[in-house]
Amino acid sequence: MRKLQLEYGAEIARAVVNFEGPILFCIVGRYHGGAYVVFSRGLNDNLRAAAVEGSYASVIGGGPAAAVIFPREVRARVAADPRIQALRATLKGNPTAEERAAFDKSRRDVTIEKRAELAREFDAVHSVERAKRVGSIEEIIPAHTIRPYLIDTLTADLARLSKK
Repeated sequence: MRKLQLEYGAEIARAVVNFEGPILFCIVGRYHGGAYVVFSRGLNDNLRAAAVEGSYASVIGGGPAAAVIFPREVRARVAADPRIQALRATLKGNPTAEERAAFDKSRRDVTIEKRAELAREFDAVHSVERAKRVGSIEEIIPAHTIRPYLIDTLTADLARLSKK
């Protein structure tokens, strides 16, 4: 399926566009990328999107954003980290292979830490609350209300559509 993601995504989008009944979409964890685009009321007025409190919704997730969109920011944070600055100061002159290896390992560890830090910051901004403000989702619901929310929404949508 990995090599056919675009084809399957196009089929899902086509199905969303052409479906004539109610569509309920509930985000229970993370909702990014193609799903963010495909499950849109812009494609079908009968689509309802809700998210469970604490879930995430954006075009790209924090981890991929930190790795792909903001690598320069990650590198700057690593370079500014006091641990890296202190280690760099000890490498002046002609460092041994062991000193260089220790520095490289520390830099990798700090890079992972800084990437995760930036990912958390990105996810905090690109929350389901933001997705609701920009109209990507309609409701944010507590986890314990998923089932009644879906039943009530489906019942109301079926009633509304049957009157058309």
